[in-house]
Amino acid sequence: MTGTPLPSPPPARLHLSAHGHTLPLHDIATTRGVEQHHMALLPAHALMQRAGLAVARVALAVAPHAQTIWIACGPGNNGGDGLQAGAWLQAQGKQVLATLLQQPEALPADARAAYADAVAAGVSFVDRAPPLLAHDLCIDALLGIGASRAPSAAMQACITAMQQVPCQTLAVDIPTGLHAETGHWLEGASAAQCVHANHTVTLLTLKPGLFTAHGRDASGQVWFDGLGTTASPAPDAASATAWLQGAGFKAVPRLPESPPAHASHKGSFGDVCIVGGAPGMTGAAWLAGSAALHVGAGRVYVGHLAADAGNAWAELMPRALPDVAALEHLPLTSATTACGCGGGTVIADFLPALLDQCPRLVIDADGLNAVAADAGLQALLRKRASRQQWTILTPHPLEAARLLGLGAQEVQTDRMTAAAALATQFQCMVVLKGSGSVCAAPALHTEPAPASSGCFMALAEQYEPEPVAPLPTVHYSGNARLATAGTGDVLAGCMAACWAQAHQANPGASGMETALHAANAAVQLHGHTANIWNYGTTLTASVLAALLPRYSG
Repeated sequence: MTGTPLPSPPPARLHLSAHGHTLPLHDIATTRGVEQHHMALLPAHALMQRAGLAVARVALAVAPHAQTIWIACGPGNNGGDGLQAGAWLQAQGKQVLATLLQQPEALPADARAAYADAVAAGVSFVDRAPPLLAHDLCIDALLGIGASRAPSAAMQACITAMQQVPCQTLAVDIPTGLHAETGHWLEGASAAQCVHANHTVTLLTLKPGLFTAHGRDASGQVWFDGLGTTASPAPDAASATAWLQGAGFKAVPRLPESPPAHASHKGSFGDVCIVGGAPGMTGAAWLAGSAALHVGAGRVYVGHLAADAGNAWAELMPRALPDVAALEHLPLTSATTACGCGGGTVIADFLPALLDQCPRLVIDADGLNAVAADAGLQALLRKRASRQQWTILTPHPLEAARLLGLGAQEVQTDRMTAAAALATQFQCMVVLKGSGSVCAAPALHTEPAPASSGCFMALAEQYEPEPVAPLPTVHYSGNARLATAGTGDVLAGCMAACWAQAHQANPGASGMETALHAANAAVQLHGHTANIWNYGTTLTASVLAALLPRYSG
């Protein structure tokens, strides 16, 4: 190996963050740009040497007692990273066996240099996976971020072997078979054609596909190494194409929140109205109301559509809604409203009034289904933003598919694009629920920059700036404990309460920015509560609502 590895920070392990910290994500094109920029600044082969060292460092961290390390190397630069890692690991006294699915002379230039380093270090080359013990390690260096189609038959043999060995698997940059941007399987592939790694060390940038759709299950524990290109362990934020919320590179315990101002009163924390709870589904509305109450809304009104809804929470204020006219008993024009929770088909009758009157409206569940089935409601929904009335939609994939006129599988194939399409189509904030929930917003119209002369001011007035959409956010918090009945209703109530308090604290702020902030805050609170549940029993929706922490801004 030529050159000396620079004294860069060691690879950083990604941790859950209780405080909703954000990290930048980069799509494939931007990552390629970052890679080319740094390759131009460094000596030949230096970036791949750094990549190999990063992989070797993580390998030693996750399998310190491994005697044999098998590396499956593909035909491109991902395979070169694996070969370079093998050279470093062999130099550390490990027995490294590599399977190379390409003739050495046909490898890209950097990968050829890595192959020479591996040979010089004493790495052995084998045709298939060797016998491995539980403390040994596999390294997946078959395909990187440029892959778009299912792995070849030769790669599939390696993937199958990795699925059968008793030891851990470490993926280089992205698990083979996973799309780096969408988190879905590569075109024509399936779960069986994807490496399901215990650990993934991703290089230079964090890729969105690691954190949404199948990404969390396929990538395991994610590590990051900037390869010495940044002063901090975090990737460069200037060129981000999305954000990851709820993750950080340090495990920081949740600290007690500062108490509200001593002279506060219940009016200081906003009002929330819940509209839902049709016959047979009254619990959904009460769950939403309970969540709003526990997250800190000052007053919570529950407008129930069933004649006899009961009331399990003395602190909630029930209002019977036998017809649309009864909405006058709710403070809709000043409160933040969540509708659709257990609304059944009846909610469709109430939606025109809600869309007209509510300045801040969360639409969930049956409310979304009603909008999807009615072009008139869709038109009313689209008009709200032009009246400075703001809306958050909270669909799961099937509800999103109905709204977009697609199949649920099409939504899941590219969750970020689907969320952005919904935001644009309906001019709303959107929370696409699921593994790696995605928050998206429509394009914002920006004001022209102040001009230095009348001539430039006239030009600014003639040419309105192109609207700019905020970057989408992928959420790291949350897990399968939320896959129980009623947790979506809890999220809707939580979101309404966050929004009510954010608006009450700063009523002059941009309505859309406040809505987006509230949406992200609620997803973080909701997901993190599931993350810290460790009692070995099912996390029911009512327990989840009671455990939600107070919104703190």
